Amino acid sequence: MSEDKRSEKTTIFGGIGALAILAKLKAAGWLLPNVLTMFASIGVYTMMFGFRYAVAIVGLIFIHEMGHWVWMKATGLNPQAPMFLPGIGAYTAMSKMPPDQTSRAWVAFAGPLIGGIGAAVLYWAGLHTANDWLMAAGNTGFFLNLMQLIPAKPFDGGFVLGAVWRWFLIPGTILLIIAGVALHSTLLMIISVISVFGLFRQFRGAANDGTTPASLPQRMLIGVAYLSLCGMLAYLYAMTQSAVNTMR
Repeated sequence: MSEDKRSEKTTIFGGIGALAILAKLKAAGWLLPNVLTMFASIGVYTMMFGFRYAVAIVGLIFIHEMGHWVWMKATGLNPQAPMFLPGIGAYTAMSKMPPDQTSRAWVAFAGPLIGGIGAAVLYWAGLHTANDWLMAAGNTGFFLNLMQLIPAKPFDGGFVLGAVWRWFLIPGTILLIIAGVALHSTLLMIISVISVFGLFRQFRGAANDGTTPASLPQRMLIGVAYLSLCGMLAYLYAMTQSAVNTMR
């Protein structure tokens, strides 16, 4: 067989294989855009931090979102696969909204909880293999999940503490603005503006979506769980930050 015919045959079979793969991805229509946005996020973070660190950070974000996904799935909320926003983060949509504030709070809480566990595993792996970038990624994971617990919407902490007492959203939004200024983060400042507008809607009653308020025992349990997770993530971040600083 001539080289041209071989090349043509290879091209044909290669094209058929590619079409088969695309057909399978299209059949799982929810998967293709999510995978593409994940790789796009890796590309963006690679330009900022390098490839290995980018993969670790995207992995930690994915673990965080899977915390939300698993809880939504367990409570029958029909979640979609996590969708990445390159350079910003990710979100997990659901086709059914929780009927009560308690369910919303636990869905939000599950992300930082599982995300924090993922960061701990990554840091532990780096510590026991003397891998500096894994330790640094785990440390960043503690920070990112702790930031998500700021009690300001659209962060997870806003939905958690918002179920306990909506007035917590005011100091939470102020804290978010302070964090944006202190970290010189344009992204956090944009989120702060969104949070401020959300506050106006919340307290003018426009954001009343008919969800059932949490009972007093539920609020107490959510509050204790929130403070415990905040304390643990803050401790782990501070402890690992000192170790990461010694590596520099």
